[in-house]
Amino acid sequence: MVKDNSKFEERRDSVRAKRIITVRHRIVKHKGRRVESIWQLAVTEDMSISGLLFVSALEYHPADIIELQVVMSGVLDIFNGFGRVVRVFRNKGGYYQVAVKYVDLKSKSRPAKTVFAARH
Repeated sequence: MVKDNSKFEERRDSVRAKRIITVRHRIVKHKGRRVESIWQLAVTEDMSISGLLFVSALEYHPADIIELQVVMSGVLDIFNGFGRVVRVFRNKGGYYQVAVKYVDLKSKSRPAKTVFAARH
């Protein structure tokens, strides 16, 4: 689903900085199902502590989960993790601008020490 950017309502929860940095990305879940995909290269348009906007030749859809690797100068890891696609729109050049909010996919289970302590 591609949205018209001219009707965009600001919903960001943190300030974004205009930064053009290389990002590797690949889809890992679409419509709740795991997807096998290859890494793609793109560039960011802006970033914040909670998400980023990047330009892609591939169309993603809202709620897709993608894996991201943002690396500056090939050395400094800026972000390695997962994000949920919150918005996608096609620009005049035919590319997709993909807005992503970072998500933590780690297990929500309690550590073994906490579970053991609760039983005694």
